[in-house]
Amino acid sequence: MRKRFVFTAMAILLVAGSAVQAQVLSYGAKLGMGFPGFIDERIASQRITLDLGLTGSVKFTDGIQLMMDLGYQRKGSSFRNKYLDANKKEVPDSSYRVKTNLDYIDIPLYLRLSLGHSSKFYVQFGGYYGYLVHANFTGQRLGEMVKRVPIKDGLQLHDYGVIAGGGIETPIRQGLGIILDIKYQYGLRDLNKNNLIIGNSNPIKNKGLALTMGFYVDVD
Repeated sequence: MRKRFVFTAMAILLVAGSAVQAQVLSYGAKLGMGFPGFIDERIASQRITLDLGLTGSVKFTDGIQLMMDLGYQRKGSSFRNKYLDANKKEVPDSSYRVKTNLDYIDIPLYLRLSLGHSSKFYVQFGGYYGYLVHANFTGQRLGEMVKRVPIKDGLQLHDYGVIAGGGIETPIRQGLGIILDIKYQYGLRDLNKNNLIIGNSNPIKNKGLALTMGFYVDVD
């Protein structure tokens, strides 16, 4: 049901975009930081990753744009866990790193609604699709400590979810500007193909916050 909802929402955005006569096309690039994790994870993730990509838009009015990005994102999580003794009680002053690296090619598609004339504040919402290109795991799996073991074969290659956020767009001159942007991603797909691939039988879904700065250029 969730998968059908996401793809239906994307189809509606595409149909809306083709039905309205575009006024301005824009392209640009962005670079920033991501703060990824897993939904409902017992311990909050404590990592910062790289977020970069290209972006393009179709501007229908001064306040409405259809946006599409193509980027690279490292997702996953990182935290310290406690060793357990034979009675499954935490051993004092002991810990080990649990780290999951998931590298995706991400394609968000979303609507941006802007307010203002010069510097414009905006809100945005839509969906995203992600393709997993690399994955590894460091930590304890099935009672054994492992380091950077490949796990791509045990995970779903395709991810999807919803995004929402906002930011500010500031023109430098006619047709050129900079953007400060924040987006929150909420994954809708269980990434597990093999439930024990990272030693956790619970559903694993991506989430994350991204803070980026970029530029755009209008195409006449």
